[in-house]
Amino acid sequence: MLISRSEEDYRAAAGQLEEKSAANFLNTITKRRQVLADELERAIRAEDSLPSEPDRDLKAGEQLLQSFAPLLAEDKTKEIFKKRQDADRGLLARLNDDELSALDKSHKALKEACRIQLEETLAELAQRLR
Repeated sequence: MLISRSEEDYRAAAGQLEEKSAANFLNTITKRRQVLADELERAIRAEDSLPSEPDRDLKAGEQLLQSFAPLLAEDKTKEIFKKRQDADRGLLARLNDDELSALDKSHKALKEACRIQLEETLAELAQRLR
């Protein structure tokens, strides 16, 4: 599920940072995403629209790829923040995909909570990138 994967990506990104305040910031986002991911998973499972087991190999491969670019960046924190920003923009755009369409009827408020959290996180990342 997209939000759950996003939560895992934030956790992995926080683990790559040596700057404590930046890692704490990403860990805070991780916690917010985890709460939302849990709510979404329950809602989607209730609609019988979620596969029973996520693809662990796919996630591991994606996280490995995400870990390489910051290693080469001049400013590792900035590079990680930009990658998270790009990923959240993509996630925001995908809220209307079929994967979350089951939420439209009975869980519209939850879907809106996803949108709000993504927009807030994008604003926080933009503020830190200034």
